[in-house]
Amino acid sequence: MNAGEERSTRAPPVVSRQYDNGVSGTHRDREKEILIADTGFSALVTAGLLDRAGFDPLLAPSPSDRSPPRVTVIWEPGLRVLDQLGLRQSVERCGTPVTELDRTSSEKSWEADGSTEIALVAIKRDQLRALLEQAVRGRVRETNRAVTALESAASGVQATFDHEGTESFDVAVTADQSLSADQTAEPDGRVHTWECHQFETTSRATESWGPSAATFSTPTGDSTSLRFVTTAETPARAAVSADAIADRFSHLNSPPADLRRVLKNGGFEYRRVRLAAPTSVSTGQIGLIGPAARTALPGTHLGPSTDIETSWSLAAAITDASGTMTEALSSYEQRRRKLSARFRTWLDDVQAPDLSLSPELRLLFFARQLAFSHVTGAAHSFKHGIAADR
Repeated sequence: MNAGEERSTRAPPVVSRQYDNGVSGTHRDREKEILIADTGFSALVTAGLLDRAGFDPLLAPSPSDRSPPRVTVIWEPGLRVLDQLGLRQSVERCGTPVTELDRTSSEKSWEADGSTEIALVAIKRDQLRALLEQAVRGRVRETNRAVTALESAASGVQATFDHEGTESFDVAVTADQSLSADQTAEPDGRVHTWECHQFETTSRATESWGPSAATFSTPTGDSTSLRFVTTAETPARAAVSADAIADRFSHLNSPPADLRRVLKNGGFEYRRVRLAAPTSVSTGQIGLIGPAARTALPGTHLGPSTDIETSWSLAAAITDASGTMTEALSSYEQRRRKLSARFRTWLDDVQAPDLSLSPELRLLFFARQLAFSHVTGAAHSFKHGIAADR
């Protein structure tokens, strides 16, 4: 296939589909041009959902397509979205169910009831991507041309490909913040996070909290994913030094005793992020998904799962639309604002193990509390998040 050539091995169009708790609709306007300018997890899920709802999206790369961390945890809402793509059982089979949690800093531990359905699954990035590509690619149209600019217009969206040709679409979806109208450069983040792997299996997840630092471990079958997060000032040299990292987290209980060796032998990924919610998830006929539509969740393993749910929300808004695409994206914006308001209310009720947690760590503690509600019996649960979002 030549560069820029679109490809499709689509089955005959199906214009009426119904899903359990999911995207549904009958569409007589399959000619609607929907561009998805990204190829990450959230883009693949959005494309798959829209295809199954009877639309004909075009999937294209963006300048900032990037891989998420090597291991993610898919919680209940994300699992239900993947079920709409026929992938839930495959993810549960390939991944590792997370049914136990130790909070080592407070000597607490929890275990899910034996009758509890799987609600949290750790899965490696490459495995999840392979499953998504198998389910989506081959069904939807694709182009190799990268989208380098998006601009809302009265009639829809003007998309520029490879800084050259321009084409019109009714609506565009992207996880790349640089393609949205808000391209203001963000200041450097003050949350530092590291990921590495211990090549030993563990039976349960752990977490340990301090006022400005936290550590997490998650079993992933043949290894254990380790995450370290701090809001303390971290010089650039210390951020890439195994010895300095080990010293920084040695006061917490959960890091392995040989953390220096783990960091040196297995390597690690370092990120510096800013915890700021986007001001909007839609501009004109451009809808944001993925990392561009949420606050970062460094260290929690939960970002991609949240992105999958957000993709469902956008696809549902487009599918349910009885008016223009602008109205559909406005509905999507309202859905996300209502969900964010609900979370802010819940966050005010969070009983953190240490009231001196920094604001950023308190947010991460809340996300973990929601994710592990099936084992801890927390007051608030994300189990019915999708239904509430609709």
